[in-house]
Amino acid sequence: MENDKNVTVLHSMEGLQGKNVVLLFGKTRAGKSTFINDAYGKKVVKTTTSITSDTNEVSYVNEPIRVDGHDVFLVDTIGLGGSGKDHDRASFTWKWLRILHPGKNRKSPLKPTVKGILYFIDIMDGAMNEDNIRNLETFKALVGKEVLESVIFVTTKWVTSAEQNTRKRLENIFVGWEEKIRQDFPKALILRLDDTTGRLDEEDLNELSSTERREKERQYRDNAVRVLRKLLMKTATQPILAQREMYEGRTGMKAGQTTLGKTTIRYLSEDIERARDNKIIEQLKRAIRAIKNTVMMKAFFSTGNDEGR
Repeated sequence: MENDKNVTVLHSMEGLQGKNVVLLFGKTRAGKSTFINDAYGKKVVKTTTSITSDTNEVSYVNEPIRVDGHDVFLVDTIGLGGSGKDHDRASFTWKWLRILHPGKNRKSPLKPTVKGILYFIDIMDGAMNEDNIRNLETFKALVGKEVLESVIFVTTKWVTSAEQNTRKRLENIFVGWEEKIRQDFPKALILRLDDTTGRLDEEDLNELSSTERREKERQYRDNAVRVLRKLLMKTATQPILAQREMYEGRTGMKAGQTTLGKTTIRYLSEDIERARDNKIIEQLKRAIRAIKNTVMMKAFFSTGNDEGR
């Protein structure tokens, strides 16, 4: 994170109970942190142009953003499909199951803490492939189908219509994503961020005059707030799937018994079949054993962050 004083690491949803919480998901470099900065009109979280994500923890911005009379807390998450230890699917699974676990609050009615979810797609990243499909399946295993009306898929990094050749390629990519999302995530929306304004990188922004830059940043802020307004029109009335499964499950429920845990184990098992490095194979096997065997109640109250190992 750019400024630690601006954010708080999220260890449990308990601290955000009763608030308007919006979760941001997506692949590393898809534009989650950039969206937060755009929405606030200032730099509150660190962004990255590298292949590895700078977002190492699930964190929320301390100061809510005001949208149409609502105070909204934006939660920035580790990127799906990243290349660091904190960005593999096993770590993603651990972090979210611990955050969503009800702890000792099973006797209290389970209320939807998450009001809406944004899933970011870098339209320049390319067409649907195995990695993107895995990310979508992992996301589906986490949130379930009951909250899809409160999910928006946000495509980012659009170029202006003046760049015709690139624009045509991106339009074809968008069609592939749109078809997949409509098939697997009915009722969810898919939107284009910065579609009409285009998106300049930091280097290009620095070449603008101060007046031109302020105008561009104002456009980006308007675009981000427009997405949040759209999301808040249909807030979730049900908890997300992983939260509901652990609330309804028995006290000794293990991570591998959740839909998210099962999905992650399946992908880790596929990776073992393909791996040739014995060290990597052993790491994958260890991750599977941890997800299969760790009781979530114990993991929730563990003070360490060993992810069951």
